[in-house]
Amino acid sequence: MSWIYTDWCGPLYARDTKKERMLAELSKIFSVVEIDATFFGIPRHGTLTGWAQQTPKEFRFTAKLPRTITHEKRLLGDASGDALLAADAIQAGLGEKLQCLLVQLPPELESGERRNFETFFEEVSGRGFPLAVELRHASWLKTDIPAFLKEKEIQLVTTEKIDFGHTPTYLRLLGEDGSVARFDERQFDRSGELETWAARLEPSPDALIFARNFYEGHAPATLFSLMEQLGHPVPTPPGQQQMSLF
Repeated sequence: MSWIYTDWCGPLYARDTKKERMLAELSKIFSVVEIDATFFGIPRHGTLTGWAQQTPKEFRFTAKLPRTITHEKRLLGDASGDALLAADAIQAGLGEKLQCLLVQLPPELESGERRNFETFFEEVSGRGFPLAVELRHASWLKTDIPAFLKEKEIQLVTTEKIDFGHTPTYLRLLGEDGSVARFDERQFDRSGELETWAARLEPSPDALIFARNFYEGHAPATLFSLMEQLGHPVPTPPGQQQMSLF
């Protein structure tokens, strides 16, 4: 996720694209991006408003809640208050371009901590900003937690690792950390998996779909493949337009 990858200069961005221009270029190709930076801390208000101003009116962002809330406090104590403060700050900066906030749980947070989980979401849901939650421990698959989240109008993230089998509304294709050393081209052929995802996504035309570079080696190519299989027009990236001139 995110947009600052120098390896994308050439296959996606024009080769001479500066980092500060990458978001503006990405927003000409895709309609939404997931902000990873907020996981490490809330950016300055000016940074957030700058991101919003660089992108078209219809462009949207999703943003991770800070790791202090999800991974350090593990949703306990004053984590819900911190989450509301973080949400207010992110929303104040991005305004109407904030699509939703992603609560990515640590991989070791098991379903045995469900009471803490439910208490947290009881306190932060219904506050005027959409939420999505990514469960990462397999023990949650044996629970009825999707029903709780649906009641609270919270999106349940689907990944190839944690999949409850419903029609995805927020899909994250992850791959394995460290599986590739560069991100400039597809290095794994997962076209069969993508065909399956495309079939499942058909009933959900407004689904949010994100891919990491580790899924196939070059996230934009993964997304273009899904767009094609879903019958959406696939744009020619600026980097490829530049190459066609020579």
